[in-house]
Amino acid sequence: MYGGFNLGELNIFAGGSGSGKSLFMQNLALNWALQGKNCVYISLELSEELCSMRLDAMLTGMGTKDVMKNSDDVALRVKMASKKAGRLQVVQMKNGCNVNDIKAYLKEFQIQNNIKVDALFVDYLDLMMPISAKVSPNDQFIKDKFVSEELRNLAIELGTLFVTASQLNRSAVDEVEFDHSHIAGGISKINTADNLIGIFSSRAMRERGRVQIQFMKTRSSSGVGQKLDLAFNMESLRITDLDEDEQDDDGAVTSIYQKLKTKSTVAPAGESVTENKLDANPQVDATDRLKSLLRKSE
Repeated sequence: MYGGFNLGELNIFAGGSGSGKSLFMQNLALNWALQGKNCVYISLELSEELCSMRLDAMLTGMGTKDVMKNSDDVALRVKMASKKAGRLQVVQMKNGCNVNDIKAYLKEFQIQNNIKVDALFVDYLDLMMPISAKVSPNDQFIKDKFVSEELRNLAIELGTLFVTASQLNRSAVDEVEFDHSHIAGGISKINTADNLIGIFSSRAMRERGRVQIQFMKTRSSSGVGQKLDLAFNMESLRITDLDEDEQDDDGAVTSIYQKLKTKSTVAPAGESVTENKLDANPQVDATDRLKSLLRKSE
C-alpha cells in the first residue's frame, strides 16, 4: 500500500474474535499520537480503563500486569512522552450508538480542548446503528451498508484520518488466507471501504512474537493479496515492524523450504519421523541452496 491512509477514507481492520482488532487500532492510535496527531479512540466494547491500561503498557514497554503495580512510574513516563506528542483521548460509548452521537461528542471535545481531531478510531463498525434508515439489528447486510457509508461521510466532513474494525464470519476460523467472502455482513461494507486489511494471528504465531496482516482491498495501490508479518510483544502488546533481516531471511528460507519439502513418510518403529529426506536440518539446507542460487545470479 503506497501513501498510507489518507484523510476522509474508510479504513477497516478485519479479524475474527480475539484476533487483535482492538490491539491493532490501539497501536496505530498510539503511533499517530506520538507523531503529534490529536486522536480520539471510541470504544463500543472495551472499557476506558482497559483501553488505557493497554496503551500505558504499549507506551512504557511494561507488561499489562505491571502497569498497575508501578502506577507512579507509568504516570511519569506518560507525562514525559506527552510533552512531544499529540492528544490521545479514550472514551467508551454505548453499543448501538450512531454517527450523530459521535459527531456530538467530537464537537464538544474540540471546543472544550481548543484542538482539532486529526484521527478518529471507532472500535468497531459492527456495533453501530445507522441514522439514515430504520433497520433491524439482525439485518446485518443492510445495517452495515448504511453505517459504513455514514462513517465514511463523517471522515470526509471532518477531514480526519479514520480507522475502524469489522468481524470475520465463522467460515474464516480455519483459514490462513482471507477473501471478501469471510467478512461478516457481506460485501456491503467492502464496497464502501477504501482499505480493508485482514488480521491473521494464531496462538502459535503470537507465542513466537509474530502477527500477520493481509491486504484484502486497497484503492491507493495494487497491493491486494500482499501479506506482511509484524513483530508482536505478548507482554506489552506492542506491534512493530520486523527488522529487514528478519523479514528477508524468514521469507527466503520459508519459500525455498516449501518448494523442496516432500510428503511426510512413516518411519519404522524406533526411528524418528521427518517431513523430508533432504537434511536433518531443512532450514540450514534451504539457506545453503539460497546462497548457491544468489551466487549463480551474480
